[in-house]
Formats: sequence, C-alpha cells, structure tokens
Amino acid sequence: MANGDFKSYLGLLCGFFREYRTVLRHKSQRPPRLALNYNRAFLVIMGLYPNRCLLAKYSNYKRCNRLLMLNSASLLLPIMFAIHESTNVVDMGDDMAWMIGITLIVTKNLYFYWRANEIDEVIESLNYYESCFRPTQGFQPAEVESENVEIRRWQRLCYLVETTMFSTLTCCMFLFNMAICVQPLFSDRDLPYHAVFPFGWHSSVEHPRSHMLIYIWQSLTSQFNLLSICQVDALGIHSILHTALNLKILCLEMQKLSKLQLTDLEFHAEFRRIIQFHQHLISTVEKNNRLFHGAFIAQMIASFALISMSTFEAMAAASDPKVAAKFLIFMFVTFVQLSYWCIAGTLVSTQSTYVAQAAFELKDWHTKSIFIQRNILFMISRSQKPLLYEAKPFPPFTLATYSIILQQCYRILALLREAM
Repeated sequence: MANGDFKSYLGLLCGFFREYRTVLRHKSQRPPRLALNYNRAFLVIMGLYPNRCLLAKYSNYKRCNRLLMLNSASLLLPIMFAIHESTNVVDMGDDMAWMIGITLIVTKNLYFYWRANEIDEVIESLNYYESCFRPTQGFQPAEVESENVEIRRWQRLCYLVETTMFSTLTCCMFLFNMAICVQPLFSDRDLPYHAVFPFGWHSSVEHPRSHMLIYIWQSLTSQFNLLSICQVDALGIHSILHTALNLKILCLEMQKLSKLQLTDLEFHAEFRRIIQFHQHLISTVEKNNRLFHGAFIAQMIASFALISMSTFEAMAAASDPKVAAKFLIFMFVTFVQLSYWCIAGTLVSTQSTYVAQAAFELKDWHTKSIFIQRNILFMISRSQKPLLYEAKPFPPFTLATYSIILQQCYRILALLREAM
C-alpha cells in the first residue's frame, strides 16, 4: 500500500466501515490489513504525507503539502502577537496553551514531512508476521489449532481497538473544534482564538467582512490541525500497540513449538525463525525510537506544560464556570493523549519480558542439543531487558513515567498556588 496512488488511498478510506463491520461481525475473521494503513491514508488525503511514491506520481503534491503546513503554522503568529493584550493570568494562560498545542502539531507534521518514507518502512516492518513469518510455516497439525485461534483473536482485538479509536478520535476532534468555534457566541471574544491582525482586521465592529473571513479561516485551520494531530498520534501510538501484538504472537508461536513433535534439526529450524522474528521486533523498536526521537521529546514537553498550565488556569478561573470548564476540557484532552501513549508503551515493555518466560516454558528444552539450549538461553537473556519506546534523555512512555509527570505537575501547581 506504500506504493498506492491518491485514488487507492481514497478507496481504502471509503471501504473502512465495510471492513470494520466484517471483522466486528465474524469472530474468526482475520483483519484484512493493519489499522495503520487507515491513518496513513487519512494523512495522504489531507496532503500531509509526501512519501516517495506520491511525489513521483503527483508533481504538485509537495507544493500543496508545504502550503498546508505553512497555513497550519500561520495560525500561531496572530496568537503570539495578541498575547501582550492579555490583561490577567487566565487570558495569558489561554493564549499560551494554544501556542503550545499548535507548536506541537506543527512539529509533528514537520516530522512526517521529513520521515514519510521511513514511516512506510516501519509499517511494512510491523506486518512482518503476515508477510514473512506465517507464509513460510509448514503444515500445522490439529494440536496447535488452539494457538492459531488465539493468534487470530488477538489480531482481531488489536484491529478493533485501533479502528475504534481511529473513528472515535476523529469524531471527537470535530466536536472539540465545534466547542472552540462557538466560543464567540457565549463570550465577549470575537474569534475562536485570541488573535491580532494588521489594520485591526480582527475587529467585528471596524471590519466586519475581514472579521468574518478570519473567523472562517481560523475555524477551518483549527479543524485541519486537530484532525492532523489526531491521525499523526494515532499512527504513532498504534505502531506501538502493534509491536505489543507481535510480541504476544511471538509468545504464542513458542507455545505452538512446544506442542509439535519435532526432531532436533526441525526444532532448530523453527526456533531460528522465531529468533529472527524477535530480532526483527527489537530492530523495529530501535528504528522507531530513532525515527520519532524529536516528536517523542516534543510530546513529553508539551504534555507536561499543558497539564500543568490547564490545571492551574482551571483553578485560577474557578469564579467563572465557563472559563474553568474550557480549561478542564483542555486538561482532559491532554490527559487522554498522554495516557494513550503511556498505556501503549507499557504494553510493549511488559509483553517484551514475557518472551523470556515463554522461551523458558518450551517443553523439554533442556533435553535438546547443546546448540539449541544455547540459543534458548540467549533469547531468555536478551528478553530480560524490556523493549522501551523512549526519547533520551527523557524517560520512556510507560505508566511509571505517567505517574512521574503527574507528580511533577502537582508540585508545580502547588508552587504556583502559593505564589498567588
């Protein structure tokens, strides 16, 4: 699918609900594709995925991509120019929160602009089990059918989780943008975002036509930015979830190996394929960490800043329920985003250590040849170190890191409250 054209990506999105319903209704149905393909297709349709194939087929795609990213970034400048007009800490915090959020969106879009071809390689790497491992398997006896059913069940569950989140988050972004755009109807603000433009064009009294155009531009650009960060984050998080799925499948494949009656030579050949699968997953995690290093750092910094700021502003605006509710929504969205990243990272780190237990539980492995025992011990030793999605020097995406971030946010919040 990385070599597809614009029409094929559009067709993939149009057939999304049909494929989703088919997998949902039939419990034995194997997912037709990785859910990551839907996120990539959405980004292609939005003009934010200039990979090698699209640039070769459509000469204007790169120009459109640059214009769209420039338009996304241009939403930031009027907000920066307006921050000096803030008369209190609540208004200033509102402007700064949007500035941090838009900066995060622009940063991640830039990473996809630079790394689209490498991301295609990662998506293909995550499909290693279906494309390379399973097709080379020989005859599967009835004794291992329960493991095959279990593998299909986990694949279906992962597909349904990812596609449900894909559709749910997309719908939520429409509702969130609607909440942003209707603010002027219930407050004294003229625009969805506090902004200053030359010649007072943002004033609804002095320039009603230009004000209306700016209102429409802010609303559409805001929706575009929210949809882009939704799909970019979903692609990143779901790549982590699929890593956890492959680690689970790896453990199930070792359980299948225990049930097969094989000679030492046959056992060695099968176990070698499992080792190659494991090494492939390790290299995929390392490749992802290099590929998204800057994006991971931006996510950590932005999440920490937004949680701290939105919580503080919600408390500072306690006398105004409408303003406090806005910051609480902002805080909730940031919490959900960071939680999703950390839960996915925790699944990978914990599941990667289960590989050692699965290798240790191989039936009668101590009676095999010395060479086979050495390979099994090597895999057990390698699996003692958990696989982590991280951006050094920051801590990895795990629930332990999530707890640390919340603790630090609370300390800063307590300090700011005392300062007030």
